[in-house]
Amino acid sequence: MKTSHGVASSLLLRLDSRSPTPLHEQLFEGIRARILAGALAPGLRLPSSRQLATELEVARSTVLQALDALTAEGYLVARAGSCTRVAPELPILAGDRSREPALPAASRTSLTGERDLGRGPGASRGSRFPTAAQTPGSGARRQGASRGPRLAASVRALKSTPVGAPRLGAAPRAFRPGVPALDLFPTALWARTVSRVHARASTGLLDGGDPSGHAPLREAIATHVSVSRGVRCSPEQVFITAGTQQAFDEVLRLALNPGDPVWVEDPGYPGVRRAVLSAGGRPMPIPVDGDGLDVGAGLTRAPRTRVALVAPSHQYPLGVTLSLARRMALLQWAERTRSLIIEDDYDSEFRHRGRPLTALQGLDDAGCVVYVGTFSKSMFPGLRLGFLVVPPSLVDVFSASRAAAPASTLEQAALAVFLAEGHFARHLRRMRAAYRERGEALLEALNADCSGLLTPRPCDTAMQVCASLATPLSDLRVRDEAARRGVEVAALSDYFLGRRRESGLIFGFGGVRPEGMRAGTRTLAQALEAARRGRRPSR
Repeated sequence: MKTSHGVASSLLLRLDSRSPTPLHEQLFEGIRARILAGALAPGLRLPSSRQLATELEVARSTVLQALDALTAEGYLVARAGSCTRVAPELPILAGDRSREPALPAASRTSLTGERDLGRGPGASRGSRFPTAAQTPGSGARRQGASRGPRLAASVRALKSTPVGAPRLGAAPRAFRPGVPALDLFPTALWARTVSRVHARASTGLLDGGDPSGHAPLREAIATHVSVSRGVRCSPEQVFITAGTQQAFDEVLRLALNPGDPVWVEDPGYPGVRRAVLSAGGRPMPIPVDGDGLDVGAGLTRAPRTRVALVAPSHQYPLGVTLSLARRMALLQWAERTRSLIIEDDYDSEFRHRGRPLTALQGLDDAGCVVYVGTFSKSMFPGLRLGFLVVPPSLVDVFSASRAAAPASTLEQAALAVFLAEGHFARHLRRMRAAYRERGEALLEALNADCSGLLTPRPCDTAMQVCASLATPLSDLRVRDEAARRGVEVAALSDYFLGRRRESGLIFGFGGVRPEGMRAGTRTLAQALEAARRGRRPSR
């Protein structure tokens, strides 16, 4: 396997050409598994792509596709004109306890099979959720009795929570964040699917169905996220929700006592803060930098936190990815402290080049991660369907907490057919290409019209771009000036919960055709100039 010079002479991998899993995915998973197991040591030089292609009897493009994906996720490092190596500073790997520092006895709590987070009479301090028998009965009522003062404070905080860009009427304009390419959605195909399902609806569908969600949809989602996002789950772990906000609310209300702190990204999505406050928790802003959520800062600022809510694959609004080192650090913190991670995976399927990054849940061996997904961005916002993937040990808790189906069972059934027949996968492929084209058009237009005043960040996923403003421009003033001219952008300042560290703008390009970008950026350039001079447009 290894020479004395730190070079892997062979990876000793075998690919199965008869497997339904593509060869590049098999190679990706094989190398990743060997790195995580320690068989490929940090800094080890890999064989060349040509050598690997010959050894594995596959096309070189197959090898390059797998290596590019591993590099994007931080497992490998590659430099132009040089070799590819295993990342030299891999973190402590999950399951490798020999390298972890010893914990004080007080912090070595035990996980019960019931994962009790109630922390009431009879609850274990190290457990996560209430038992099925406790949910949602008398324990919940006792908890609610202490909510009065906290609830009033939460209402005041909710009123002060910013909501982002001003909405200039119902029709999306350039560059409203969060709007998908509705002009490219296969409306007629969706209508035929819905009509067919409605015409054949059974009594069970009309009656409301399983509170956990329509069984065929749960099966289709489990298959989809396993293949596309690396999520490890069975259909029983999937619970249908009425969108992301309801998913956050459901988990947080089970996980929190009044006043419990929750790590939230700063800057971050305002809906996360609203969900924490609505559940009676205290959002603790943890800074986000180029590597994502700063786990070390979280441990310093709020060491007693038991819940973290993060978007590791594509953070909003900065668009950064949580590095591999921080992913591992976050998982180790959650396992060590018996804490919970809520993974918000709202749009990372739309990676413009290469495969989508593996979900954090796919690295979780301790049952610490609840994975949250939505169809609002990948389908259309009015669908209002999302889902949770919970660890196996929490399935009974979530099942017991539900009284009724969270969304129309008929719509769930239609979506299940849409996924099972392959329409959804084809739609995603089309959208990835469209968002890549629209993102590149926006960057080109911004560089042409706003150069010197605005510096866009790289955009390789989804449908928004964050751009830094040249000082001393105020992003709030620019936002308002642009709104007066009919252009919608969001101010980065509105997304900070703690100290505002940067001035910038958030652009949504999903709902704007490439040929419409320049008209929007020219108007924005006028707004930037007016903000710089401190004057308003003439009427």
